[in-house]
Amino acid sequence: MTVQIDDQGWGTPIGGVGIIVVRKETSEIYYDIIPIECFNLEMFKKKAYLTEAKNIVEEGIKKLNVSKDEEIEICSGCIHDKTAQWLKNEDYKFTVRKIDGIAQQKGEEMFIEYLRGLGVPDPPPIVEETVDEYKAQFFYLMDWVKDDPIGRVHLCKTGWPYFKKKGKLCLEK
Repeated sequence: MTVQIDDQGWGTPIGGVGIIVVRKETSEIYYDIIPIECFNLEMFKKKAYLTEAKNIVEEGIKKLNVSKDEEIEICSGCIHDKTAQWLKNEDYKFTVRKIDGIAQQKGEEMFIEYLRGLGVPDPPPIVEETVDEYKAQFFYLMDWVKDDPIGRVHLCKTGWPYFKKKGKLCLEK
């Protein structure tokens, strides 16, 4: 059996980040969101999102009853740094690699539903993982925030360098 771990939404300017744990052969899924609060200025500096990502993966491994004999593939993104260390400390077999297939597809679908739940109408999906798709999604979300910056700034990853550099300018019309 192979378990894949992936993330969604790291590059979006709003919302938290989705973490998915999938057993490929059975399509069993555990999914949760790192809260947006982990991406405000203070928490982002402390890299609180790393611990949250690890906690979600740990819970997913517990819920899916992943054995130490199963192969684990984990996304190479920096958001999984603490997770990879935890897997190593717990003696799980894992490789760091680009994740595709069901984990990527289902994770992106679930993240789009999460964005809809935040009030975003028809967020552009990430399907092929192209630069154009990521750009389209990013600017669509920023335009949505700019339509009501005061009412939506609480949904933004304000700890990001993008928001620190641009300040309130990126939230103005």
